[in-house]
Amino acid sequence: MRLRLGRPVALVLLLASRDLAAEDRVTVRGNYYREQSTRILAPTVYVEKDLPDERFTIGAEYLLDAVTSASIGAGAAAVTGGDYLFTEFRHEGTFRAGGRVRDWSFGGYFRYSTESDWISRSFGGTTARDVFGRAGTVSLTYTVNLDSVQRIYGGRAIPWTGGKMYLDPLPGQKDQSDTNLLQLHYLSLGYSHALTRRLLGGVMVEGIYAKGPQDNPYRKVRDGLDESHPRLRRRLSLSGFLRWAVPRTPLTVESRYRFYADDWGIIAHNPEVRLYARVAKRLIIRLRYRFYHQTGAFFWLPDGNYQVDSIYRTADPKMTKFLSHTPGAEVMLELDGLAKYRGLHWLRGAWVQATYNHVFQTNRFGNARLGSLAFSIPF
Repeated sequence: MRLRLGRPVALVLLLASRDLAAEDRVTVRGNYYREQSTRILAPTVYVEKDLPDERFTIGAEYLLDAVTSASIGAGAAAVTGGDYLFTEFRHEGTFRAGGRVRDWSFGGYFRYSTESDWISRSFGGTTARDVFGRAGTVSLTYTVNLDSVQRIYGGRAIPWTGGKMYLDPLPGQKDQSDTNLLQLHYLSLGYSHALTRRLLGGVMVEGIYAKGPQDNPYRKVRDGLDESHPRLRRRLSLSGFLRWAVPRTPLTVESRYRFYADDWGIIAHNPEVRLYARVAKRLIIRLRYRFYHQTGAFFWLPDGNYQVDSIYRTADPKMTKFLSHTPGAEVMLELDGLAKYRGLHWLRGAWVQATYNHVFQTNRFGNARLGSLAFSIPF
């Protein structure tokens, strides 16, 4: 039994602050997430190799996602037979490849993830081209997720096709309510440009098309009714950033803004500010503050008083109207200084990194803590 919250949170942790330099490198990272009813531990190992040089790179990653939740918090008390802690594991493997030819760069990946009630296959590719004498870069990314959603019942994994309320298909349409396949198609187009020697800016437009069961197989609304979400969801996001290296200081300031909207009625605004500073020769500190505000889905009821014949129903905190504040800090220490000592030459190019973010949010999840500790070494 699996609380779906864990997957996007773990993914965000894994994508944050990965070293992007092209070189042979091993990175080990431990990720941690904690809120009032859920704890996630997600250790990862990532290996990257240039073949034969930085013009072509392959990488492989393994993640173990261990989620410990309270039954009520996960919406699964009816299945577990009461409210107690239970732990589930997700195993995920990813293969990546990328390269560069003159002004063009390209990359692709395949990911396979499995757990007791969910199997996910994901693949995609990205391409980018430098323009205007490499002052600007245009990028295009497309990815696909094909997920098989199941529900554990009586010790067996049974296909989950969504909540109990289905609409009859429109004339000429095929009835898709009997499939447990969740398809997600992601497309993004971005452009970044060095506006001055010290100012970099960028914009991006992203779209997601999701089709299939998108409700929690275990979560119930009032009176024990199953959740029932629409099987089609289209999302659009517009974002931009400015990054400024402050003259005669070790400080870089970055501001970001993201606007999000979907056809479930959710509209979100997400401004963020980051400060980077090399406070010592081999010590880099990053501070951040993120604000997030969204409206509720059109089928969300604040009192949860759904009727038996309600077409759509939700108890998902992510479907509610809420806001959050996230302050955070990151410290990165480069270990080259230790490489000069006898027996420690292998630390040349290595680094350690610690990250902590605290989320103050007004939905039912409550406040949350996110952290990671990483060690990376070239070989």
